[in-house]
Amino acid sequence: MEFSLDRDESHHLTDERATVEVTERDGAVIVTVRGKVLYDTLTPLSEAVSRLADRPATRVVLDLSGVSMCDSSGLNLFVRTRSELTSSGGWLRLAGTRPLVDNVLHITNLDRILPRYDTVEDALSA
Repeated sequence: MEFSLDRDESHHLTDERATVEVTERDGAVIVTVRGKVLYDTLTPLSEAVSRLADRPATRVVLDLSGVSMCDSSGLNLFVRTRSELTSSGGWLRLAGTRPLVDNVLHITNLDRILPRYDTVEDALSA
């Protein structure tokens, strides 16, 4: 399946326990995730960000305000995505992380390399 994001276009990828919506705003791609980011629900998010990482200088905000849980496979995907995006001149920012996800990022020290913002708007204007 080919991926392109035209103006005012969004893409939805769904697992029964996770939903991903990809939109573009202010020169960045907003990936909105709802549900649980776990090993067995990761496919929609993984597919969305892998398509974005193929584009040069892509700026991505992961809106995690609708994510209630995140396991090590999700953290691994965040780190891998950050690495791929920064190597091509882009960046990855997390927005709206809830306390449980914040705690996991802090415990693993990933909060040092994955910038977090309260809202998508804050992430876009940083």
